[in-house]
Order: sequence, then structure tokens, then C-alpha cells
Amino acid sequence: MRCFALVVCLILGVSVQNGWSLPVKSVFVTFPGDIIRNMTDMELAENYLKRFGYMDTLQRSGFQSMVSTEKALKRLQRQLGLEETGELNKETLEAMNQPRCGVPDVANYQTFDGDLKWDHSDVTYRILNYSPDMDSSLIDDAFARAFKVWSDVTPLSFTRLFEGTADIMISFGKTDHGDPYPFDGKDGLLAHAYPPGEGVQGDAHFDDDEFWTLGKGPAVKTRYGNANGAMCHFPFTFEGKSYTSCTTEGRTDNLPWCATTASYDADKEYGFCPSELLYTFGGNADGAPCVFPFIFLDKEYSSCTTEGRNDGNRWCATTNNYDKDKKYGFCPSRDTAVIGGNSEGEPCHFPFVFLGKEYNSCTSER
Repeated sequence: MRCFALVVCLILGVSVQNGWSLPVKSVFVTFPGDIIRNMTDMELAENYLKRFGYMDTLQRSGFQSMVSTEKALKRLQRQLGLEETGELNKETLEAMNQPRCGVPDVANYQTFDGDLKWDHSDVTYRILNYSPDMDSSLIDDAFARAFKVWSDVTPLSFTRLFEGTADIMISFGKTDHGDPYPFDGKDGLLAHAYPPGEGVQGDAHFDDDEFWTLGKGPAVKTRYGNANGAMCHFPFTFEGKSYTSCTTEGRTDNLPWCATTASYDADKEYGFCPSELLYTFGGNADGAPCVFPFIFLDKEYSSCTTEGRNDGNRWCATTNNYDKDKKYGFCPSRDTAVIGGNSEGEPCHFPFVFLGKEYNSCTSER
């Protein structure tokens, strides 16, 4: 059943935006909230090997088999198509640091009691919540296409439920999210799934600390405008200038927008990008936009916040006083929203000044 986990983690057409880094600079800045880990490379490697089934495998009889680090590294290197040296070399360490599915590589579900397969061919699924990184319609479509990959070549069919309990309950969550396997924040584990069965069995969980998208870049579906919900086209030109993200240029209401063709100047096709000023999702306000400033627990807020929540989700009031009206919604992620750091997912502000230099786009300078 590990193949099913791969459908959830890999086939979906939903991927994680990976970063890249430049050579180390001479200037280093310790940003507020940065965590400095003092684990050695070998300690990190042993933790990885244990987590993903290469070491300390528990047999059905209860006997704990201690696999040597060298042997475990060889098994991992074989799995990854690397030279089987049994040593923690640079190539192996780099592979361990790549984002990956949370399901162990080394497993044999036949060692568990019972027959772990669906006892029916029409498997149901339900999407419990959404990542703020993508429009819900894009996420719906990605899951539908992923399940179709399987239904096209197997006797299985997949039916979506909108209420009640489905065979496969799909959700996005952060760190401790209701099962014994917490996520680890940005990068590292991306998602995990369970083999068929009752309760949490069969379910699929995605790490909402990741940035989820389609393809290699941000998938930004527009609303309103005159492009009938078309996707943003990046880059696009507006008044002779090229833009690689949504912009508020040319508007007085601060609503981010984009062109849906390569040139707004030529085609005049546009739509509005996800913004808490345009709509919210979830909550109890039927998608109403945020109202700023708003009052929560007698404190005034002028932007989305995670205060009052233990799941890290950004929210806002949709009236000027949450304490009085109790109306709220969750804030969609803008295409320029930051990940990690200490700004609670707020969008980038351009231009900004860092070490005396002005920047008009994101940078890898540290």
C-alpha cells in the first residue's frame, strides 16, 4: 500500500516550491526566531535512517533488530541510486536534506495483522480543509486528477463526499495535527498517508507549513476582473514594466492584481489575486473580506493574525469588532506571502531596505 501513499504525496500534480541558495556570503545575520541546531551530520543521518525505516526495525514478534549505521546507509544509497559506500558522504547528506513524503521507505505491510486493502471497489474521499496557498478549486481538481490516475488503470473508482466520514479523509495541518506523527515545519516531511482501515487508516495529511503550488511556480487563479477566472501569466508587462508577481500598481484600493496574458498593455486582460481585502475562506463569515483595523480581546489589529489560535492559521475579523460580532474568516495566502521568519505569512513589502541596500524583489542575501 506504499504505492497509495505515493499517489497522495507525489502524483497529485500538487508540488512543493523548492528554494536554492547562492554561495555563502561574508556577511551573516541571525534573524529573530531563527533556530540554531547543534546536531552533528551523523546525528541527523541516524535520525533520518530511523524515521524512514532503515534502522531499528521492529519485527512482528516484538524483537528489535539493530541495523548498523553502515548497513543502513548502504540500503538508503541503494534506494536513492547513489554509490553504495556505507559512508555519510556529501551526496547522501544532500539527498537526506531534500523535502520528501512522510511514509517510511522500508516497510512491509504484510507483517501487520489483517488484510490491509479496501473491501470495496468504490472508495470515497473527502477534503476536510484547504491550504491557503492555492485556490480551493485548484486543490479539488488536483486531487480529482490524482485519483483518476488510479481509476483509469485499476478496478477502483473514487467518489468525493462533502459531508460525513469517507474512506480517505484529506486534510492540511501543521506540526501536531491530531495523529501520532507530527509534521516538522518547512521542508523535511511533506505529507503522509495511512493504509486502508477504520479511523485514521486510509487518511492523507499534508504539511501546511509547506508552500503548495502547481508545477514550478506560483499557481495564482484570479477572481473578478475581465478574464473569467483565468490564471495569472508571469511575467507580464504593465506600462512597459515587467512583473513576476501580483502587483497593486495602477490601483488606489491596494488590491493585488495580475495580467492573464503576457502583456496587459496589449491585451487588457486581468484579474484580482488572492487577498484578505477581497475574500476570506472558512470561518463563519461566508467569505466576506477582512475589515481593518479590527478589535480582538480589546487589542486593535491592522493585518491578519495568528493570535488566539494554536494551529498557526492566519485569520481576521470581517467586522471592526470581533469581540462584539464574533465574525471571522481565514486569510488566503498572497503570491508574495513569506514563509517562516517572524511575520506570520504577511506578503513582502517592496521596496525594502536590508543592510543599507534597497531591494525591489526577493533576495537570497544574508
